[in-house]
Amino acid sequence: MTNPARTVIRVNLEMAKGVALEWEQAPYEELSAYCLEILREIGCPCTELPENLQTRDQQLNFITGFASYAFGEVLNVQTTN
Repeated sequence: MTNPARTVIRVNLEMAKGVALEWEQAPYEELSAYCLEILREIGCPCTELPENLQTRDQQLNFITGFASYAFGEVLNVQTTN
């Protein structure tokens, strides 16, 4: 049975793209530090970046994904039908 009270998150891609454009100019060290900050924010006690966040592209994708979620709107599923 499907839960009728379930919520849907609509991401704000325009705002997330703006964040990504700002971070594209940042040095690698700043990107890495911000990714670690995001990981701590979501409850990961990391002191080093995991293997899947080693490259600049991976880090930018992670930051953009987090931003799109952070700027998202949580809506009741009934309002999206």
